Amino acid sequence: MQTGKTQNGTASKKNAPPVQLPSDFNVDEFVSQRYVRKARSKQSLQQRVSDAHSNVKSLGCTEAKLQYIRTWEALPELGIHYFIAKFRNARKPELIAVSHNRLMKINSDNGEATKSWRFSGMKKWHVNWEIRHIKVQCDNEDIEFKPLSADCKVVHEFIGGYIFVSMRSKDQKQVLDEEGFHRLTGGWS
Repeated sequence: MQTGKTQNGTASKKNAPPVQLPSDFNVDEFVSQRYVRKARSKQSLQQRVSDAHSNVKSLGCTEAKLQYIRTWEALPELGIHYFIAKFRNARKPELIAVSHNRLMKINSDNGEATKSWRFSGMKKWHVNWEIRHIKVQCDNEDIEFKPLSADCKVVHEFIGGYIFVSMRSKDQKQVLDEEGFHRLTGGWS
């Protein structure tokens, strides 16, 4: 058998003998409806399930978990959290995303970021708890929005949490600055 590299850099076995699926195998129970609708046929999906199973059936429990985690970490949208928000002076609600290093305004039609504000360029942010607005002051502009799909505290905690994590060093022995963490995520000065 040949071994190759998958997208996430893990070794995978190619040309493994396919697993024989039972005759009553129902693809709908294993695959999202979105993929069932896009597939050419259910037989092609069954073949893909069989091939995928044959590539992992010989792995031990730990190796299977590690491969799952590596595959999950390789997903392009890992760690991005989406919220519906209304920007100041905007006519309609828009999609905003918070990732580990930036805020993004997302085009809801195609899922692409139309505007991005990096945390490294952020001077400060403030939450007006009375009207539930978040104001972010960046190097080149100020933005203000009101989260509609979640409480503004949730968005505030994501921003503060990601900034806190980015400030920590890679040193595993670093003591956790609990006061700094609560200041960034708790909404108190």
